[in-house]
Amino acid sequence: MFFVFAMALIALVSYRLITSRRVAAPVEAEIPDHIPWRTDLSGALDESKKTGKPVLVDFSASWCPPCRQMRRDTWPDPRVGEQVRTGYIPVLIDADSADSSGPANRYGIQVMPTLLVLDSNGSLLRQANYLSADEMLNFLTQSPHPG
Repeated sequence: MFFVFAMALIALVSYRLITSRRVAAPVEAEIPDHIPWRTDLSGALDESKKTGKPVLVDFSASWCPPCRQMRRDTWPDPRVGEQVRTGYIPVLIDADSADSSGPANRYGIQVMPTLLVLDSNGSLLRQANYLSADEMLNFLTQSPHPG
């Protein structure tokens, strides 16, 4: 019985969280992040081979509260934008897009948001989920190679 109650409570809280944030969507859309997002992972990997920059991939969805929080607070931070523009090839993959299933399956994406740093061959260098602006700066400035 406790399990049923707990699941109902989780569903109610999730519903309230999602519906309460829908009102804020127009405001979120007005916050520019000044990051030149690409949507083609394959093209970004080719660009990475030419420039030597790693690829930063953001798997995101419009219905995901933490993703929306990052669009509102993390990506618009000028320090984050500068670091992404100068050090990475940024790719935004919309989880709701039909084109997202290939990359999502390749990297085993199961939660949103998921952030990946890839080398030019598409090998995973590091991974994270939701990050605040300060956490993102730390993530972006880590050594490009794990370990």
